[in-house]
Amino acid sequence: MSNGLDRPLRVVIPPVPEGASAGEWWPVSVDVDWIEAPYVDNRPDPTVLADADVYIGTDFDAEMGAAATQIKAILLAAAGYDRIEPSAVPQGVVVANSYHHEAPIAEWVMAVAVVLDHNLFASERSFRNGDWSAWPSRHGSYRELYGRTFGIIGYGAIGKRVARLANAFDMKVIAAGRRAETAKEAEADGVEYDSGSEAMDRVLSESDFVLVSTPLIDATRGLIGEREIGLMREDAYLINPARGHIVDEKALYDALVSNSIAGAAIDTWYEYPVSSDDQPRPSKYPFWELDNIIMTPHHSGATFGTRDRRAETVAANIDRLARGEKLVNVLDDVSTI
Repeated sequence: MSNGLDRPLRVVIPPVPEGASAGEWWPVSVDVDWIEAPYVDNRPDPTVLADADVYIGTDFDAEMGAAATQIKAILLAAAGYDRIEPSAVPQGVVVANSYHHEAPIAEWVMAVAVVLDHNLFASERSFRNGDWSAWPSRHGSYRELYGRTFGIIGYGAIGKRVARLANAFDMKVIAAGRRAETAKEAEADGVEYDSGSEAMDRVLSESDFVLVSTPLIDATRGLIGEREIGLMREDAYLINPARGHIVDEKALYDALVSNSIAGAAIDTWYEYPVSSDDQPRPSKYPFWELDNIIMTPHHSGATFGTRDRRAETVAANIDRLARGEKLVNVLDDVSTI
């Protein structure tokens, strides 16, 4: 084999669903020795990695790195890599991720925007219970997305997809990002874009809806805090399908309790289950008691289409590794090659 081995690659994966084979789930074109292992808190037992060439997962820590003496690649069937500890990645290992979630996440973003703005959940619940208070003759008029301003913080794949949908609703779209060179791409999308902190402040202060769609890295942890939320209008909504820790937990809760913003839709959280049956609350603050928030369990991008597209990308990278070819979606800031 051109990868320097005289045997198939050994690839560690979580168990595939009953009725499916590993090769069907991860559609490689080369011979592979699959090592299926249960993952607890998104990690296999580190000893499983001792003879592995490839590890497929979203988490990698120092104990795993010490055990993975032959590892050549860490492949993520996900976009976020904030749970890969850079110092734990052994020397000579390539780390690559996969995307393909922007379409369903953008659909979720626009769906919750409509639900929040039209007060759909409260209206449906009250009317189902025989209450006509949401009837316009008694409630008054409702708002609409048409002609409003949609703000995007982080103009990557998700931000671009949301911008296209917001444009289809005839909304004005403004965006802020880290790279000045993104301006030409945004202009082609009909988006007013700028980079830097002043641009983000403009998005926060002028938008009816503020989307958080930046990755979680050191520079974005706590990016949206008390000051930033304080820039938002009282009738504006915050939407976060990115990572919970980009938005300060207490600042968001306090803003919702005090109604200093109109509401929020949150898909990514601060605490998650570790095993298959534990039930932790997603935050130390009781967001679930509030009626101006939509809460979902990090499912906005978890569609069959996303799963299949990511599996194809991961499988194609296994093929490339076996043939000694360059991988795609390589994460330079955590790879050690």
